[in-house]
Amino acid sequence: MLTIINNNLDPRFNLALEEYVLKYLNITEDFLLIWQNSKCVIIGRNQNPFSDINGAFVNKNHFPIFRRTTNERAIYHDLGSVNYAIVSAYSKAKENDPTILLSPVINALHTIGINVTMKKDYQLYVGKDRIATTYQNVFKDKIIHHGIFYVETNLSYLKLVHNQKTTDLVNLKKFFKQQMTVSMFKLLFLHDILDGEVSKKVYHLDRIDLKRINQLIGKKYNNWDWNYGESKEFIVKKEFGKRMLITLIIKRGFIRDVTVDSFKENNIKLEKALLDIRFDEENLKKVLSDFKNIDADKFIDKIMY
Repeated sequence: MLTIINNNLDPRFNLALEEYVLKYLNITEDFLLIWQNSKCVIIGRNQNPFSDINGAFVNKNHFPIFRRTTNERAIYHDLGSVNYAIVSAYSKAKENDPTILLSPVINALHTIGINVTMKKDYQLYVGKDRIATTYQNVFKDKIIHHGIFYVETNLSYLKLVHNQKTTDLVNLKKFFKQQMTVSMFKLLFLHDILDGEVSKKVYHLDRIDLKRINQLIGKKYNNWDWNYGESKEFIVKKEFGKRMLITLIIKRGFIRDVTVDSFKENNIKLEKALLDIRFDEENLKKVLSDFKNIDADKFIDKIMY
């Protein structure tokens, strides 16, 4: 198993690196990636950032949203969490039995001194406490197993992102046998999962690798059309100020149909102004600046969050 030493905290780079290793790096050996992200929300490939997360909370706290290429639900990240991924050649056995790719992870945690067990849903627990979120996806002749450990994270943020009252996830720090920072855990986990031979198993990204990774960042992860516009068609139906009913149909991030019902005379003008614009704050504010009788900030908060 090879690894790439990655200390980049930018979620865009880390998502692009993961995709590059999975889809484009032509090396047959298994790859281990370990990284941290600055504060952000990563949504699944088929998720809708406008409806599948607590948009009001995410917007208020200025958490950027990025879409990954693999499925499953949204995940909150910060520097208190440690992410890992194992990219391996596809086999039916690995697809049907996630324990094959989870085993080295479990063994590494045991070496660190964390008495982790795996439950039937292939999630990792210490006693009754879940200490990781894991999932895996298949891409052509490769399979990728992901995981995230919340080591020292504000788990209330995790709950708020999902509008949940509780979570069964706990910070891994609770089970450390000795004082350890997040960075120390990251290093120990890397060391133990590679059987202490990290220096012999490092793959160094060259100029061509980095060029292709940066192309992915520009094309996808730094692009509104990917992070937001890839959402499936959905409907927004909200009452604004108890006197205006607004119905929007959003397709690929753009407003493609508008109905405004109210007693005001500028309904048709507002409908025409909203039609075919991108469903984001910047474009909505620009349009609403022509409507002096509408509080733009309140309008946007109402229909977007």
